[in-house]
Amino acid sequence: MAAFIKLHPHSLVFNQLASGDYSADLSFTIEQYGLMVRDCLVKLQLFPPNAFHSHWWMVCEDPAQLQVPGFAVFLRSLEKYVFSTLQFSPQEALMDGPQTANLRLVGSGTASCEMFFEKMYFDIHQVAFHIEKA
Repeated sequence: MAAFIKLHPHSLVFNQLASGDYSADLSFTIEQYGLMVRDCLVKLQLFPPNAFHSHWWMVCEDPAQLQVPGFAVFLRSLEKYVFSTLQFSPQEALMDGPQTANLRLVGSGTASCEMFFEKMYFDIHQVAFHIEKA
């Protein structure tokens, strides 16, 4: 069954908590055999680079909230794409207040920013992201 699942990420909302820690809300769509389940939302905890991780990393706050085969692989791949390939840092983004095509501050005076993804999907079977053709 997992071979026919595609995950379409839409956005990541990064938040700085009062404690100084970071969290994120991942919005995405699940596709299986052409059936789309939209508006899925997963809460993530973010951790800065350390001795074991060279980049920021994400942990699903409640893995039981979503039962999608291969979701952990999708999350690790998205993490690598956002933090290694794009070289994104939520800490720097919130300090610098970026205004780019795919990243904007959610509201003035807030400690949040939202990253939008281009039209792409993650194929569980191929373990790869693909850009959707227009």
